[in-house]
Amino acid sequence: MSVFQPIKKTKAVEQVAEAIRTFILEGGLVPGQKLPSERDLAVQFEVNRGTVREAIGRLEALGLVRVRHGGATEVSDFLVTAGLQLLPFLIAPGGRPNWKVVDDLLDMRAMLLDWTAKQAAIRCAEQPDAVASELKRLDGAIERLAQPGQTMEGLKLADFDFFEGLVRITENRVLSLVISAIRRVYFQIPDLFDALYDSAYFSADSPKRIVEALRQGDAESAQRWMRQYVARAKEAMTRTSHRAFTDRRIRTTDDRVQTGTNSKKEKDGNRS
Repeated sequence: MSVFQPIKKTKAVEQVAEAIRTFILEGGLVPGQKLPSERDLAVQFEVNRGTVREAIGRLEALGLVRVRHGGATEVSDFLVTAGLQLLPFLIAPGGRPNWKVVDDLLDMRAMLLDWTAKQAAIRCAEQPDAVASELKRLDGAIERLAQPGQTMEGLKLADFDFFEGLVRITENRVLSLVISAIRRVYFQIPDLFDALYDSAYFSADSPKRIVEALRQGDAESAQRWMRQYVARAKEAMTRTSHRAFTDRRIRTTDDRVQTGTNSKKEKDGNRS
């Protein structure tokens, strides 16, 4: 019995990889289970074996599968083998939010930003001249956040610019890499985090208060305002997003990559 449908669009490698990745992340296969053979997958997707082989290679690079000696491919324990590059796909496999993972992300975000606010304030107190230009950039981000009529995309960009500025002040390079990975999640799944900027919850006041605390070198106040900000953000996601996406699929930047149906197909070459 086939579990995959033939591919109908031209970007066959991306589509095959997307279909298998979604199937795994939605629990269709669990760690240790084997994928169908390369030949069987080629038949199911109606593509050539080279396309399947390349798609499997992409999944292996993600840490999602492992190709064993002899050609058998099995699902990896991806929470151990994968990196942050898997996070956007784990959060919304097939375009449907995994709320447990979303909540985990928000909790991690809260912990990181709490530490960031404290460390940024400490550095501002110790090296005020060194951080002066970064504080001005934070002021600019806050102006954009408070701008009347600001678009949703503009709010997201300004908000993330604000938090990236805080991270730069800490000079923690590992945290910069983690924040960059989170940024990819935010902008790869554009609909999911709209609730953070719901007018009932979002205000530029907390970021403004955080910067005031930084200028005073007041780590305690910076943390207090940051905790208020992240608490309201989580409340917004819990009250708004869970309800909004209960019965519908969210839009992702990978929507151009979809599996086909049994309608008219476009082959990607002779099957091997």
